Amino acid sequence: MNDLMARLRQDHRNLSRLFDMLEEQVARYDRDSDREPDLLLILDIVAYLNDYPRVYHHPLEEEAIAYMAERHLGETSVNDFIHHQHEDLEAATKRLSLLFKTIANDQPVAIEDIRAALDDYLALSRKHLKEEDDRLFPAMEASLSDEDWRTIASRLPERRDPLFTEDPDEAFADLKSRL
Repeated sequence: MNDLMARLRQDHRNLSRLFDMLEEQVARYDRDSDREPDLLLILDIVAYLNDYPRVYHHPLEEEAIAYMAERHLGETSVNDFIHHQHEDLEAATKRLSLLFKTIANDQPVAIEDIRAALDDYLALSRKHLKEEDDRLFPAMEASLSDEDWRTIASRLPERRDPLFTEDPDEAFADLKSRL
């Protein structure tokens, strides 16, 4: 498996871990929870979920999709579907981020609004990962050679994951220690 393809698959595993962690933290807002939610941890998770997919993960997928489309590889309907999901995910992530920033600014937010936004975000995100794992990634693996991946990589700026590395960015150091 190509290194970039392996990276996309690893990203999905990493994102799933963060989804679970976020879900567990938000569950602590329930009245019957004996543990307090860690708002700073929630904000770190949401910041990563807002930034990393938008800045690195989705651009890599989008560039691979564009490359495949240029060469008439893969299914156009799948590529279009994934592209539209990326747009929907960015909007859902922004909504979630805004809610938690509102809470951080000591403004009231109904727990029902938090749950609804989180449920929507997680359902969309998990469905999206499954669609990519089941439909897009197999098409990429079948269609793209190592040379194709080198061409795709050359079209993108080089970036490193700010969290899932041995030396995470300072902004995510606390989150990294909690994984």
